[in-house]
Amino acid sequence: MKRSLLVDIFLRPAIIILAAVFFRMNVKNRKNFPRGSLILAGNHISNWDPPFIAAAVPRAVHFMAKSSLFKTRFLSWFMHKLGAFPINRRSAVNSGALNKAIELVNQGAAVIIFPEGTRSSDGKMLKAKAGVGYIAHATGASVLPFFLEGMDDPISTLLFRSRFRVTFGQQILPEELEVLHKQGGPRKSAEYILDKVKEIKKETSIVKERNVE
Repeated sequence: MKRSLLVDIFLRPAIIILAAVFFRMNVKNRKNFPRGSLILAGNHISNWDPPFIAAAVPRAVHFMAKSSLFKTRFLSWFMHKLGAFPINRRSAVNSGALNKAIELVNQGAAVIIFPEGTRSSDGKMLKAKAGVGYIAHATGASVLPFFLEGMDDPISTLLFRSRFRVTFGQQILPEELEVLHKQGGPRKSAEYILDKVKEIKKETSIVKERNVE
């Protein structure tokens, strides 16, 4: 799935400017971002998440989007050009979306996966679903965990009460995940990945408390 020049030359820079100027987005540990095949895994709090993660990283990314956004020919064309591919959230097993994610990662792409499988309505993390563990096992790719803040309340950010934040953690190597997969399958490794996201959340909270003091 190739992204268009429209996205890389016009839309991506526009989102980066929007993020920096209006939402004062802060990105931490961007240096942790590796090259090659990669799974980006983090919490999911808003429909704003994918484009602003894309603005935070130094390369093109792909992501799942709800199937209703692909209903018309124009929307389908536009979403694919953005790097999105459809997922049917009403289906218990989204083999098509999982296989597409595996295909992209195997081609050397970076793909955003939300281990919780859906947005959290109150900011509290939900239980991990096996999908991200399945993709990690099938591709043998590294996983880069991240933690998002602020995207669920853009109005507050525009009023300077908060800001958008993306914090990347340390790369999780495939060797680590394969050990977990042998112990408990894809769900075990998915839970481990989400635990790493929770660790980033805890670390950012500690930093905030220190800054307040």
